[in-house]
Amino acid sequence: MFKSIQNWIRRRKFREGRTLSGFIARDVRREILIVSAARLDEGYITVRVRTVNVLYVSKGLIPEPEFEAPREMRFDEVWKWSGKNWGGLPDGTSIVENLR
Repeated sequence: MFKSIQNWIRRRKFREGRTLSGFIARDVRREILIVSAARLDEGYITVRVRTVNVLYVSKGLIPEPEFEAPREMRFDEVWKWSGKNWGGLPDGTSIVENLR
């Protein structure tokens, strides 16, 4: 019974065509556009991802990126961040380090 309730909640949250967004670090926002939820019961969704450092965009240091090409991800890995908790870039560096 718990599994069926959990699947119902996931199907409602991860509907095709829906865009979800959230902060994954202090100044890094991730948006996901759900392309397909056909394999949701198996734990996979097909998404287009856009990850942006909002401080860099607001100050005009980088242009706002487009969504990436569609790819299949586990829905529990969509919000993982590989960088530091203060933001920066996914590899843990800062844009200042890349400009030097």
